[in-house]
Order: sequence, then structure tokens, then C-alpha cells
Amino acid sequence: MAAHAPEATLRSTLLPALPIFLAACGPVGGEKLNTNVDADGDGIFAVNDCNDQDGMIGKSAVYYYDGDRDGHGTPAVFETFCEAPEGYVKVGDDCDDENPLVYPGFGELCDGIDNDCDGEIDPGMVMLPWYADTDADGYGDVASTVQDCTAPEGFVEDAADCADADAAVNPGATEVCNELDDDCDTLVDADDDSLDGSSALVVYTDGDGDGYGDPASAAVVCEAGAWQIADGQDCDDSTAAVSPAAVELCNGEDDDCDGEIDIDATDASIWYADSDGDGFGNATTSAMACDAPADHVADDSDCDDSTAAVNPFATEVCDTIDNNCDGVIDTDAADVGTWYADADGDGYGDASISSVGCAAPANAVADATDCDDTDATVFPGAAEVCGGSDLDCDLSAPEMCSSCAEALADGYTTDGLTFIDVDGFGGAVPELQVWCDQTTDGGGWTLVQRTVWDWADTSLLLTDYADWYGVHQGDATTGEVFRLAGVAWSVVGAGGEMLGVHHARDSSSLGDCDPLYYTGSGGTVTVTSTAADLGAFSSTVSLTNAAELSTTDAGPSTDCVNDYGGVPWFYSTCCSTCPSFMSSYWSDEAHPMIGYADSSADLNGRTAADTCPSGAALPNESAGGYEGINVMEFYLR
Repeated sequence: MAAHAPEATLRSTLLPALPIFLAACGPVGGEKLNTNVDADGDGIFAVNDCNDQDGMIGKSAVYYYDGDRDGHGTPAVFETFCEAPEGYVKVGDDCDDENPLVYPGFGELCDGIDNDCDGEIDPGMVMLPWYADTDADGYGDVASTVQDCTAPEGFVEDAADCADADAAVNPGATEVCNELDDDCDTLVDADDDSLDGSSALVVYTDGDGDGYGDPASAAVVCEAGAWQIADGQDCDDSTAAVSPAAVELCNGEDDDCDGEIDIDATDASIWYADSDGDGFGNATTSAMACDAPADHVADDSDCDDSTAAVNPFATEVCDTIDNNCDGVIDTDAADVGTWYADADGDGYGDASISSVGCAAPANAVADATDCDDTDATVFPGAAEVCGGSDLDCDLSAPEMCSSCAEALADGYTTDGLTFIDVDGFGGAVPELQVWCDQTTDGGGWTLVQRTVWDWADTSLLLTDYADWYGVHQGDATTGEVFRLAGVAWSVVGAGGEMLGVHHARDSSSLGDCDPLYYTGSGGTVTVTSTAADLGAFSSTVSLTNAAELSTTDAGPSTDCVNDYGGVPWFYSTCCSTCPSFMSSYWSDEAHPMIGYADSSADLNGRTAADTCPSGAALPNESAGGYEGINVMEFYLR
């Protein structure tokens, strides 16, 4: 509500140095003030004529009209009241009282208005034009624009799109043959230098109609016109007889467009370089020409065109040169020597294969004493291994190995069958094939006895002392019953070590479990024709119950052999670690058995529970904790 002019004049007259206001109590029922003075500038006038109906005396104040109801009034429209009427506020600092988004303290918006009344419009904010990108290809339509501080959705800064309904058409696209201005440069298809060659054609003018165009007439088009072809290799487009398909002739013309005149003419001759002037040419250096070039001849048989003394008519001499060009250097020279093939490279030659020459050919030597030129380990003086073949060419094979340990020392490192010959027993132990374990615990183990589950096989080993001592039994092949004659045990076991290998019988499938390995060391093996001792072995399990061997006719426990189906072994009494046993343990027939397969870990820390698929070995048929062993092997070294 505007101030009244007469009253304003009166205030100006009375108080020229102070703000002048009009007092009125009318809008809220208060009494109208005649003159009000705000001496201390706090907006409260020290005039006490605002008396209410109860006779109360109060002070009046200035209130500003707040048209947009944002809590800030317009400073130009004010009144003094005893109480604030509706639509008036005590703050009069609004710079736009018709917009509730404009008043001091309001955040500045990018809208072209001074929202916070600080005298600056959109400080730090820039209204930019944005262009509609209908096809979302990153380029906008110049005809469809808006102004904003940031891009509205679907608008971009670029305005270079010439077809905003087609995302494949924009300034960043590649011009292709499609009758459209793909890259918005106003040029279409072949008229545009940026046309993509993969969609266009490069054609050449074929003026002479020979199917080859002039390379200088290349043009990029979307569709070939008359006399335009894809091949541009013609070197003379005025003559149909000249083209890459033509035949070169001796006519002083480049008929086939290969850049050479007459060189490859079909009626030309081959001429060979004769650099040394001996009348013989170099077959590797030639020229096709209608006439012989300088220093060229028709002959091509020279093997060294840098030396006139070397040619097919020269005499061969020992000078490391093929003087007569026969392909052989010095071999047919007058002072040649004889050389013998050394195919295996051991320095010894084969007398049956020789050659003649001034110097030794490759893989040939002057010696002719090799007895096997296919094996570099065979030559006079070669080192031999026991049981091996004749390596030193003395026509005599080396003696057999006496044990697997000796075989291992001589290089036999693979588990398997090996022949041994135990010397010193008057021929009582002939050469025999035994099984060698060359990998367990360092190798060198000779199998001396093996029993299997089937008593029909194992019973072969049930013998008297004489047969144990002097007769080999069975077959050393894996899985077969075997025993080395006792006379050989002290020889193969000279190192004082023993190895027990047991394949437990699985409690479910009855098949073999993986092997368990038990070792002993520090012992002695003493064998005679009437007694045998295995003594002082230290091991984690008791591989023997006594040191003395028992058979069907001798030993401390012949009853274990005769009554319970045991094979000759080292017993003191009937035992759990038996190669075979029957009676109360296995009622059907004798079987290998052992009493510590579960309780004692082997060389690898395993028990039968670890190696059997079912987790346990087959138990015996009565109390005692003994278990079935499908295969029991005993080794010495």
C-alpha cells in the first residue's frame, strides 16, 4: 500500500534528516498515528498513541508489503502499524516482489534473473544454445534449438547434422555409395573426395579395348561407365597388342608391361656371365636377351667364375677347390688319402665305408677300428658295464652283474628284470633273471622272495633246505611267485639292508592295494649249505621274528612250515609276518599275511588304510588282527 503524499510532506517538513513514514492503525483496528519518529533506527517508533480498546499504550513499527509471499517485502511499499497485517513483513529487501524465487539469500538459478538480489544475473553461469539430436548420433539439428545452461535430454552442443532422423548420416560418418550425403558436406557419393573405397569402385579407362586400363586414368566411382574397367596395368593404352597379358618378343618393345624390354622375350636366348673370361659361364648369373650381352657366353658349366684356372677342363689338385667342376673337391686329386665313415662321431671309423680325398670329409676319420659305427658308446677302449654288450670291440662281452646294486652303479636305473650272475659258488648259481627295484629308497634292491595270495602258486616255494639253498624257484616277473637260491642271498645282500614290500588285500574288492614299503639296515646275511642267518637288522617293523631260516626239514620252527603252509623263512615261532600261513588264520589254504599293516606306517608314512580303496585290508578269519596280503616281496642290497 503506497504512502500518502500530504503526510509524507509533513514528515519531510518536521524531520528532514530522518526517514519519513506514514502511520495508520486502520487495517488491523488500531488507532492511526499522526506522526512517528524512529530516533534510534530500530523500526520502533517512540510514539505511544497506539492505544487499543483496553487503554494499552504501545509502540508502532514499519511493515513492508510481501506480494509474492516469500517472506521479503518490497522496500517501496510500506506502512506503519501497531501489529503486522496480513501480507506484510518486517523485512523490506525484495528486489522482485512478484517472483517467490527472488529474494536475498535465495540460491542463484540459471534463468536470466537475479535470484539472490545481489545485483548480478546468473554469475558464473552461461546460457548456451542446444540442438535437438533426434537420431542420437551426437550431432544436432540447427533448426531445433533451446537456450539453457546445460544440455536438456536429447539435445547436444553440435548443430552440424544434416539429417537428424538418420543416425548413419552426420559429419562424422564416412561417405559411401548410397546416393546420400553421408558426411553432411553437401557432396554425394563419387562427387565427395572422402568416399569410402570399400563401398566404391576404382576404375581405369581402357582406350584400346585390350582388357587393361591406363593407370593414369584412375577414378573412384560408384558405378563403372563405358570403357571403364577395374584393372589399371596397361603400359600403352593406345595399342591392344601391348598389355600384361601379351607375349614379350624381340622387337624393342615392352610387350608385357613388366618394365623390361625384350629381356623375357619368348624368342630370346639365355646367356651366362663369364666374368673370368675362360669361356665357361656361371649358371647362377644369366640374362635373357636377343643378343649376347658383354662378358656373357652360352655355356653354363663354370663352378667358379672368378678364377680362370677353374673350369670343366682344368686338372683337379689338393687345394680345397673343385678345380674341374665335377662337384667333388680334391677327392680325385693325385695326392688324395683314404678316410673311413664315423657315423656315430666317436672318433673311430667303419672299415667297410671309405672315401678318398685330400682331407677328411664330414663324419669321417683315418681310423678304421670301430666295431659298431651306429653307437657312439662302442669303440676300442670304451668303458663297459656289467651284463652289457661288447662296447670295447674286443669281441668279448663283460661279465654279468652280481646284484641289482651293482647294476644300478653301472647305470641300470629303471625298475625291471635284469640278469645277474653270482660268482664264487662253483657254478651252483647260474645266470638268472631277477627283478630289480632301482627307485625305492635309492634303488639297488634285488628281489630274493615273492609270495602271492594263490597257494597253488606259492606252494612252489614250500621246499626243504637243500632246494632253498641251491635252486631258483618261480619267475621274477611282477605278480609271479619267485625265490632266488639261498646261496646268492649273502652276495646280493652284502650291503646289510633289506626291504619288505606288501600289497594288502582290499577288504571290499579283494584286489591289490598300493604297495607299502618297510626297510631295515645295519644287518648281516650269512648263508651256508646247512644254515642261514639274518641278523642285527634295525627296522620300524619286525620283518623277521628270528635270525635263523626254517624249512620243511630244518630250522627252529619247521612246524610253521609243515603244519601251517609256510614257505622257508626266518622263524622262531609261528608268526604274523609270514610269507604264507593257514590253520586258524586262513582256514581254506595258506595265504600271505602280516600283523602290522594298519598299525605301523611304511617308508612313505602310509598304512593299509591309506592305500586300500575301501580304507582297510581284508582281516583274517579269526582273532589276532592279522591281515591278508595279496603279494609279499622281500629284497636285499
